[in-house]
Amino acid sequence: QQELELQVPEEDHVQESMREGFIMFLSFAGFGAMPLLGYVVIPATFPDLGEDRLFLAACIVTGLVLFFLGSVKSKFTNSHWSWSGMETLMLGGACATVAFTIGYYVNEIVGTSADETH
Repeated sequence: QQELELQVPEEDHVQESMREGFIMFLSFAGFGAMPLLGYVVIPATFPDLGEDRLFLAACIVTGLVLFFLGSVKSKFTNSHWSWSGMETLMLGGACATVAFTIGYYVNEIVGTSADETH
């Protein structure tokens, strides 16, 4: 074990792993649900908004959440909070853009053929 520089697990490693996994799940579920506020809370508050405005609201909420998440991440790294927030916002925004673009083109391909069959 020393040769490979592996760490020997602590006595309570199973309990500690379960706790860390549970915290990770809650964080993922909590932060992952935040963009849905743009489609749940905002329509309830402003029922006359159109789809474009709701999408814009969801994008803004997602951006704020990503920046906040990156800022919190800076507590565990050596990065400044604003740099860490901007880094997470840019990376998350790029991933969201790629996912949206793929979804758009898949819908164009599948949506057209699905409309023709009905």
